[in-house]
Amino acid sequence: MSAIDPGLYPDVFAKGGLADAIVSVARRRGADVGKPVGPATAAGADTGTAVTESARGTLRVSLAAESRTFFLGVHERRFVWAEGATEELDPLVDAIAAWRGGMAVDDFAARFPFMTPGRLARAREAGDVVRAQWDWLRTAEVHAGERDLLTAFHEDGRFDGLFPVLTHGVLRLGFGGGDPAARAITVAPEDGAYRVTDTGVPDPGEVAASAPDAVAAAARRLTGG
Repeated sequence: MSAIDPGLYPDVFAKGGLADAIVSVARRRGADVGKPVGPATAAGADTGTAVTESARGTLRVSLAAESRTFFLGVHERRFVWAEGATEELDPLVDAIAAWRGGMAVDDFAARFPFMTPGRLARAREAGDVVRAQWDWLRTAEVHAGERDLLTAFHEDGRFDGLFPVLTHGVLRLGFGGGDPAARAITVAPEDGAYRVTDTGVPDPGEVAASAPDAVAAAARRLTGG
């Protein structure tokens, strides 16, 4: 159970917790915020956090400890739709209601300037998140060292429908549109070469000497050959 500072959050403290404070403001403003709850902890409900659901992910509100700040994040599994912070409950409640009501990402960002859409939020809304992710990976300076590998896979054309993620030099090509639990082909650097594996196949994979060889090995995984 989180301790709520009555000096910073007298309105939240008076209602006994963040979820109840949000419901109270929503009722006064005629806003639909669903059914916010405080997540369960070993010590009971977390009164300093509130979670409510929408058709586009979970909305989670938490409190800053050093200043009056309400943090709002909209996440769908690991996908970030939007994040931001405000000092007041009224705009926070309005933002929750607007998101749950289906407000478009651009309209949401314009109406609530304290909220920042995730990097792929607009692309996901348009149904083009895979292409947008490929475009970003191939141009981001942070991944300049892996550009040859990324270009080889992208230009091949057979992997355009797989969601690419690059972490610590390992390329993951997901079949589930970014779902980390979905089957994926992985390409990991190994002693100057690449090890290509398929998370859906219980074997050690195969070693490819070059980026083109890694593409060929991954293509065999696509077809089961």
